[in-house]
Amino acid sequence: MSRRSTAAVIGLLAVAGVAGCSSGSGSSTGSTATAPTTSTTTEDNPRPASSRPRELKLDGRAPCDLLTADQLTRLDIDRPGKPLEVTALRSTGCHWITTRASTTLVPVTAEGIEVWTDGKRLGQSEEIDPISGFRAITVTVASTAHRCDVMVDTGAGQYLAAGFSVTAPDPSRVPKPCDGARQLAEAAMQNLLK
Repeated sequence: MSRRSTAAVIGLLAVAGVAGCSSGSGSSTGSTATAPTTSTTTEDNPRPASSRPRELKLDGRAPCDLLTADQLTRLDIDRPGKPLEVTALRSTGCHWITTRASTTLVPVTAEGIEVWTDGKRLGQSEEIDPISGFRAITVTVASTAHRCDVMVDTGAGQYLAAGFSVTAPDPSRVPKPCDGARQLAEAAMQNLLK
């Protein structure tokens, strides 16, 4: 695995809550990781009501087919995506690496977006403007300032995770991490809604 793809996988796993939170019984090898343990519970934190225009099921979606060739070009992705098993999310995603950024799309069908907002996963979540009418949040980890993930609440117990890591030596030539993650999520949602 190249240094860039290793960094991207580590970033995704850090946001997934694996870094420093695993039970110690599993380990991360290659492009897989063990599921995290719960860090805190926030039963007194009310969850915002769902703001989905409809249920958008992600079951059976091929992650590397979530973007069209035209979208890949517009997103400056010039290499084919590779499947990425993300054990911490109990899902398979797709990972694209370019000379300037690393991007990941993961249709998560084993848990809902509330794991991020309820403090069950590592990372700072923040509500952002909806994407295609669906509730969305950013998730960042202070130790990985070059990376941002956008989670889109597509349905009960499901969400789309879009990650963007800056790998360019000159970061001014690529979108800011949360802007890049949002662009990726917006493109994927366009296709999911067709």
